[in-house]
Amino acid sequence: MEADLSGKVAVVTGSSKGIGRAIAVRLAENGASVVVNARTPGPALELVEQLRAMGREACFDPADLHVYQDVKRLFDDAVERFGHVDIAVATGAAAGPPPQPFHQIDPGSYADCMASHLFTRLHVVRAAMDHMMVRQSGKIIMVTTDAGRSPTRGESLIGGAAAALVLMTKALAMELARYKVRINTICTTVTRDTPGYDKATSEVGTRMADIFKKAEERMPFGINRPDDLAQMALFLASDDSNQITGQTFSIT
Repeated sequence: MEADLSGKVAVVTGSSKGIGRAIAVRLAENGASVVVNARTPGPALELVEQLRAMGREACFDPADLHVYQDVKRLFDDAVERFGHVDIAVATGAAAGPPPQPFHQIDPGSYADCMASHLFTRLHVVRAAMDHMMVRQSGKIIMVTTDAGRSPTRGESLIGGAAAALVLMTKALAMELARYKVRINTICTTVTRDTPGYDKATSEVGTRMADIFKKAEERMPFGINRPDDLAQMALFLASDDSNQITGQTFSIT
């Protein structure tokens, strides 16, 4: 797919690696200026150079997605630098306990899991809304796990956080429609070439590695790659999706 994002500015959180990086590249390939985000530089700065080599404007702005004021500053910085933000992609930072039965999960980890899978996304949405509502324009895209749509053994906690995002996508779409701001969510499953996949599959013989292996074996069209999600993100960021809001798409 190709789209004309010339003149558009995108903030892609968690974009130094994996899915976020693929989305940032795809948006830039189609004309967008991109704010690359991660907590630390390193791969993020390499990505900025890659995007600039395409002839696009790009910059790196560190922010911890768990801290709302940090995320708010990220968007304020983007508006100060570029004048506006047209596209906000909330991805990255999702962590938490590995897949396991709920009765085996330490209750002390509940809050951290919710913060990682739910609050990091909501912080991006809120910070983006503040600017987009004023301009009466904008696209917000959240990325989460398909465990929020399809019951998955061992992912009750993570799936619960993702399910909250799925429902909030619908509710927020209704609230934001009057301001001409669209919001949609992409749900995914095991995805190759991501930090989570690389970590799990490197631990040969562990329960996590076995879970990923079995999941991959059940995929009739093969395992996801980051660019599969980047294609959907490009569509949702483009004018081709102007009649779509409040929807959740499973790339699985």
